[in-house]
Amino acid sequence: MTFKKNLLNYFPIVLVVLGIAARIFYAGGFGADSYADYKNYSFFQYTHDTLYHVEYIQFVADHLSLPPVEKGLEYPQQPLYYIFSGVLYNIINVFSLEKMEVSEILKILVWLSCIFSIGTLVFAYFLAKKITESAWLQSFITGIIAFTPAFIYQAGMLGNDPFSSFLSAGAFFYLICYIKKEGLINFVLATLFSVLSFFSKATAGILLIMILVTVIYKYWKQNKSEYLKMAFSILIIGIACLAVSLYRAYIPSTGEFRFVESYTYEYQKTDPSRLTYFITFNVPELLKEGQSFVFGNEKVARTLPTFLYGSFVFGEYSFENITKPYPLIKNLMQIILLLGLLFPLGIIANLFYFKKWDIIDYVSGLGIIINFILIVYFLYKYPSVCNSDFRYFVPSFTGLLIFSGMGIHRLTEKYSKSKIIVATLYFSLIFLELIWVISRIIIRASINI
Repeated sequence: MTFKKNLLNYFPIVLVVLGIAARIFYAGGFGADSYADYKNYSFFQYTHDTLYHVEYIQFVADHLSLPPVEKGLEYPQQPLYYIFSGVLYNIINVFSLEKMEVSEILKILVWLSCIFSIGTLVFAYFLAKKITESAWLQSFITGIIAFTPAFIYQAGMLGNDPFSSFLSAGAFFYLICYIKKEGLINFVLATLFSVLSFFSKATAGILLIMILVTVIYKYWKQNKSEYLKMAFSILIIGIACLAVSLYRAYIPSTGEFRFVESYTYEYQKTDPSRLTYFITFNVPELLKEGQSFVFGNEKVARTLPTFLYGSFVFGEYSFENITKPYPLIKNLMQIILLLGLLFPLGIIANLFYFKKWDIIDYVSGLGIIINFILIVYFLYKYPSVCNSDFRYFVPSFTGLLIFSGMGIHRLTEKYSKSKIIVATLYFSLIFLELIWVISRIIIRASINI
């Protein structure tokens, strides 16, 4: 019994190693190699507006300044990732012994995305170890990040998502460290990662609110003036970040707030004015399709819970180029979507155990609620299917992981007989997800689709 228990303790580490390997192979097959012909958009069916992200990076590299936000599709984005990538692009250009092709430089940037994706996974593992000693719960949290296809895709894309995911996971990790074991260094690191993440993706400002709530809670519990000073510093930092962001990242010369333009395309418009849009979860339709696709089945794309869940698992892409010639791939995707319902099940289950919540549950739940409110607001302001993509949960996803994991953990602790069933379903899920990723890499390597 002791041997089996000790063996289980190593299982989360095994998941991390396999997750890292999956990212490296995926980046090689779908990331770096794809940029040999970087202007051929067909290579990027599993990334987000790649050519526009490349355009932003190249503008910064060529001019060492930010572009006017009204001049391009991706320009109304927080600039930190593009500054980092553009400056690196420029340095490589200037200091390389031989003139490098654009595609070669982009390959280097893709491998940086792979490193960021791996860093997110590593942070998730150490985060899981911080909140629980249960190897089963550690495996659940780590495995979701390690093998969910939509997160593996980040290892092969150019764009701000991998960078922001890494910084957000780091911010949440240090926030939990601060909650678990106080220390000024953890508070500073949590704040630093939050600020950096905010300047890569605006919704990451949620993390600063979570830190603020944490120090206010500590002041309420312990009545120490140092917590008031921390709260005041977070407020000042937050206001400064917002001011700089509005001034440079979003407001163009016209003075009008600007957002990405996906909502202007007729075939992406949705109708968030209907209550059914927010409460309808068309699981049968999603399982029938095997995917969430912006231009696909309207019963999937035009209801928020359905599209959120589908894009969480497989992203917002079309897989018809592989599901038609390989029907078994679609069957595999359908099974993964069915088993993956454990994730929202964990979130729902934890709501029924609110009497057992601690500060980590409350802070995580607050981040999720604020993130959802922001998504709803942007959907009303810019009613596009793309704006209901799960990527908008990047800042609070580690909180979602914890919240779901604790729900599953508490459920199986109360109903001990269900633990074997849930564990079997979960490990079946991550095994099938790994098979899916391997299948995609093999198909790309053999017939290049």
